[in-house]
Amino acid sequence: MRTLVVDYFTALAKKNGTSVLEATKSTPKKWLVVFTFLTLFFASLPSFVHGNPAFLVITPVLAWLSICNYWHDAMHFALSSDWRINALSPYLLPLLSSPSMWYYQHVIGHHAYTNMAFKDPDLVHAVPLLREHESIRWRPAHAIQGRLASILFIWSVASGIGLNLLNDIGATVKMSYNNVVPCERPSALGLVAHLAGRVLYIYVSFAWPFFATELFPTWPKAIVWAMVPNAIFSICFMLNTQINHLTGDCAHARDSNFFKHQMITAQNFGNGNWFCFYFSGGLNYQIEHHLFPSVNHTHLPKLSAGVKKICEKYDVPYNHAAGYKEAIVQHFAHTEEMGRKPAKR
Repeated sequence: MRTLVVDYFTALAKKNGTSVLEATKSTPKKWLVVFTFLTLFFASLPSFVHGNPAFLVITPVLAWLSICNYWHDAMHFALSSDWRINALSPYLLPLLSSPSMWYYQHVIGHHAYTNMAFKDPDLVHAVPLLREHESIRWRPAHAIQGRLASILFIWSVASGIGLNLLNDIGATVKMSYNNVVPCERPSALGLVAHLAGRVLYIYVSFAWPFFATELFPTWPKAIVWAMVPNAIFSICFMLNTQINHLTGDCAHARDSNFFKHQMITAQNFGNGNWFCFYFSGGLNYQIEHHLFPSVNHTHLPKLSAGVKKICEKYDVPYNHAAGYKEAIVQHFAHTEEMGRKPAKR
């Protein structure tokens, strides 16, 4: 595995006349993609703010394309070789989560303990409504979690209400993310800055239509503009993340070897498909991302062939769905299965 990565980036660095570290980050083409999506997103805001119905969909989709193609890489310090760009740029659009909380939840918790009971915080989101792992105690409410209406409801509030508000508040109060990842106690100034950021998020994401009475003179229209874009953005996020780990093959897989564990608990989808790649921000190469989290997603397609060969050599499953349709069907089947009441032991 090490030879695969070293050989690839050594050759790339020599070709581009850069250091090996710089070669692992964004390419000029990737920077163009990032700036294009960010430009389109900000250009859509005037139409969105002035109540153009089409932009109820266009703007949140562009927000997702911006977030998944730059924010996620930056949070893994994979966007740039300059740590300051990686550390500061997520605060440009903290729409998915507070950057500080994302470090605890995703970078520290999920990536180190993928699908491990009582260690991966992603297994214990919305436990009263959702059970995706056998370690979660079954509740009567889980019986309907496989219904499409239930899935869409949970997906529509997961980011705006879940990650940005409920989980954030819980971690801030308890100093533990989802009761599994300890959080460092912030300084007084840091806490004030964090809370101010959350208040600003609430205003920008939910509250502003109720104050813009000239543009939204009626409450129903204000409610639509406050809720629909957040729901669409959240669904985009959930669509591109749940299908990568929560399937029948991945959810309960485990191995004592860290790298093998990362392989068998992740699933790729739509490899080689440009739409899957850009709409997921490269998350469709989830196996490679978990093996090399600090490598920019733009390099993962070229590394995937070597990873697959290594899996074949050592008889390790390389989980892959043909595209969104197959991956969604697998995830929905797993969600429905986990909603059934377990037999008494």
